[in-house]
Amino acid sequence: MKLLEMTCWEPDSKGTQVHIVVGDSFAGSMKIALKQLGWEDTHRIISFRDNYAIGPLWKLQEEIGRSHRREWFRDHIYDEYGEYAELDDFLLMEQFAAISAQADITIWTGNNAPEQVGLRLAMYLLRNMPNPIRIKNAADAYSHEVRRRDTTGLRSAEISADQLKSIVNKSGKGIPLTKEERGRLVEEWYELSLQPEVLRIWKDREIVNVAEDYYDVYILKKVNKLHQQQPQPDFMKSARVIGEVIGYLDQQIGDEFFEYRLRYLAYNGQLEIKGIPGAMRRYSIRKKASPSPMKNGPENA
Repeated sequence: MKLLEMTCWEPDSKGTQVHIVVGDSFAGSMKIALKQLGWEDTHRIISFRDNYAIGPLWKLQEEIGRSHRREWFRDHIYDEYGEYAELDDFLLMEQFAAISAQADITIWTGNNAPEQVGLRLAMYLLRNMPNPIRIKNAADAYSHEVRRRDTTGLRSAEISADQLKSIVNKSGKGIPLTKEERGRLVEEWYELSLQPEVLRIWKDREIVNVAEDYYDVYILKKVNKLHQQQPQPDFMKSARVIGEVIGYLDQQIGDEFFEYRLRYLAYNGQLEIKGIPGAMRRYSIRKKASPSPMKNGPENA
């Protein structure tokens, strides 16, 4: 999304309604929906662009924590398009500071770890602001709109702009959070920011910190499954394996994390790799072949 396009949606003195969302895709759909409703003059959008399911959250509210997170991404996540390098924490802080004291604030979330973490981070950043704050679960609102019961793992970005327009127009602003509810969410952010883990999932309507190797066995099982579809185990594009892994998962982790774990399994001898690790389409993997029996060497060797 071009900077010029985003500028008119940033908070200012004319913004009487601010929507806080997680992800540029959802921000784009929200912008279209608000335009279709003719609300672009008074509605503003702040978008968290980061994927909070992965990477350290330790002291993220401080520069030392943000530096630690950036370093982790540089060391572990292949960033072909420089998406993580472009993340601007200072710009985000400026946008929150520019929210008018008269504006109503709606934080949109979903039934997944990235958006639920984003909700709690947003509440921390808004902790000293007097504005009315409401939470809107996009997945639950979508379920009610289309009468779909199971929205497990649904990302807000999967909701089309037309469906979102209907949700925004029909469901109203909701009830403002009480002082106690606001305090509880801020406290939950503090708890998250003290944890050392780099992977989080959404389970039983809670954010759960798990070890970074949590999905390694699952990945290896998917590799074996794909090998069983071959005449004999051979190299497969890593993108195909990751697609299989994500396709059967009800979590929003992101393919970049699974690409990291695939490389890790190769570097640690559990998989073989062919090609130069980097973009998923540029290298292939297969399960580790059994070592060949030792052959006799030359006489007197």
